[in-house]
Amino acid sequence: MNLVDNSLRQIGIAIRERRAARQMTLGDLAGHTGMSLSFLSRVERGQAQTSVGNLIRIAEALGGTLHDLIGPPPAEDTGFTLFRAAEALPAAISGSGYRWTPVSGGGAGRNIEATVLELPATPAADTRFSHPGEEICFVLAGRVRFTVGESTALLGPGDAIHLRSDIPHTAAAEGGPARVLMVTHHPTGPGERPDCRPDWWNPSGITSPTKDREEE
Repeated sequence: MNLVDNSLRQIGIAIRERRAARQMTLGDLAGHTGMSLSFLSRVERGQAQTSVGNLIRIAEALGGTLHDLIGPPPAEDTGFTLFRAAEALPAAISGSGYRWTPVSGGGAGRNIEATVLELPATPAADTRFSHPGEEICFVLAGRVRFTVGESTALLGPGDAIHLRSDIPHTAAAEGGPARVLMVTHHPTGPGERPDCRPDWWNPSGITSPTKDREEE
């Protein structure tokens, strides 16, 4: 099984388990996300590819975050969490061209999440994202062009940008692939954000919330 197929299977299992724990039906999840029941059923079975925006919409409907779907299972809260490099599980999310490796998972009383993001040499699309909070993006390798509102900045290894994430923004590798450490602060805490699903990491300009979103 390749990385994408394995990622889809693991994400589907995580969605099904979280939905069952919250005693939600697929119909309930469809109503909260605006996605069709048949599409969500295929996602749970690992048979449908979907975008990062869709995954975060699903995670929020289940009371969590993207890390809950692509990260390691939650452990007992001891006040800290360890993430071992040897145990890191990258996820390749179709529709974005990105690969994600969570290095923190938020959790009760924690408002910060961190992810290593691998940007492809050729961006999938010029997609802008917006959500409450702040982000710090530290370039680990390659060159990355960040667009925040109407402004752009080209960063190289060791450079960083600290931005208000409610301003539509995006990042794209320039001249080859790149790696970024992305630290996101959620002002109300992971899984407790206000209802902002139309903006939270979703492509701008979406006007058909009821169609299957496999190509977003």
